[in-house]
Amino acid sequence: MHALTIRPTRHRTAAALFALAGAMRLGSHCLTRVARRLHAWLERRRIAALAYRDFATMGERELRDIGLSTVEIHRAAWGASIRDTYPDTYPN
Repeated sequence: MHALTIRPTRHRTAAALFALAGAMRLGSHCLTRVARRLHAWLERRRIAALAYRDFATMGERELRDIGLSTVEIHRAAWGASIRDTYPDTYPN
């Protein structure tokens, strides 16, 4: 591609189309990366919604049996634990 930008060419439209194709290819790679990240986030959100629904149907006693309170349901559905919040309290 440097040859097209350094040396003058008689086919300016071909050089412009070549540069446009390169830009479009770069754009497609960026869009692919964004689409993959969005898909991964939507999948995590779907799993969290299912977990949240499961936790929400449990009573306070059942939640207490697994070490949760009603306040911690949302955080636990997204995969966080109390060990993530307070790492110094719970040594490995």
